[in-house]
Amino acid sequence: MNFLGHCLFSEPTPSAMAGSLWPDFAPKPKIPVSTVFIEHFDRHQQIDKLTDSTPILEPLRVELRPIFRKTTPVVIDMLLDHHLASHWSVFHQLPLADFAQYTYQSLHAFDELPMPERLQKTLFWMRAHNWFVSYTTTEGLENAMMGIARRLRFANPMHEHRAQAADIARQHQQAMTEFVQDLSTQFRK
Repeated sequence: MNFLGHCLFSEPTPSAMAGSLWPDFAPKPKIPVSTVFIEHFDRHQQIDKLTDSTPILEPLRVELRPIFRKTTPVVIDMLLDHHLASHWSVFHQLPLADFAQYTYQSLHAFDELPMPERLQKTLFWMRAHNWFVSYTTTEGLENAMMGIARRLRFANPMHEHRAQAADIARQHQQAMTEFVQDLSTQFRK
């Protein structure tokens, strides 16, 4: 899961949302923070482990691995967010545009501790370009993949094969839906 997925499986509070994204930007804080923040920090890591190991997504991993090599887990995270955004009404009752705005506002309202600089920058661009809603289109997915490809510090095939990733994802929609529904039973009580 990428940012949209982690926020989907978060409680709708600033502390929960921030905790759900924090592990991608910084280690667990050593200073006291709310239990909700810590629970969602840990939830992020659980979701990442499940995403990387679930047998449900193994056929997708097998198909992507020869093309995307070590970036395959990142590509799968992005494909899952694209799948969520494209089929949003199946997974959440609030329209995606409303969920996105609520999430951006909640993250902006987080004040338990200073956000890491990289997270602050990411949130600025996330809101400015409405990443969650942009994930509904193949173009939005491809733009996100190009952005990640530029930030990686090693040569990677994400830019060159971004359209192929979207095509492969369409062939695995049922598996991605099954995986998200499986996560829903665990994290959205």
